[in-house]
Amino acid sequence: MVPSFTAVTETDLPVPCTYDLEVASARYLQGLDDGTIPLLLLFSGTVFVANGDSFSVELVPWSAEASYRMPVSVWRELVDCHFPGSAWLRCSRETLDELSAFKARHALPTWDATLRALLAETGAAQDAEATRHE
Repeated sequence: MVPSFTAVTETDLPVPCTYDLEVASARYLQGLDDGTIPLLLLFSGTVFVANGDSFSVELVPWSAEASYRMPVSVWRELVDCHFPGSAWLRCSRETLDELSAFKARHALPTWDATLRALLAETGAAQDAEATRHE
């Protein structure tokens, strides 16, 4: 919502950065050391126009857009603020189902704990295998 104005105005535009934005962009954006990220914001909506004692309604055309070059540092600060020390891992549903079963069997509280337990098991198995070959 933008307050009433005549001719031209400037307003802050909050851009929701949901987890799926982080997921979709993470691989690309994490590969950037510095510089800017080209953003294209597409608008739609309704504008209420005062006409003397009445109002008219106009649609914002689908072609309304704005571009912005966001510094990479802004994205990094945003992700670090909302997901500190975290990264995202994509896997198949089948793998997730198996991980879920392992997590439940071992009563593990988090996905991080689940992956750490699996890594510990794998490390122990590899250590045992290495000992057998010595």
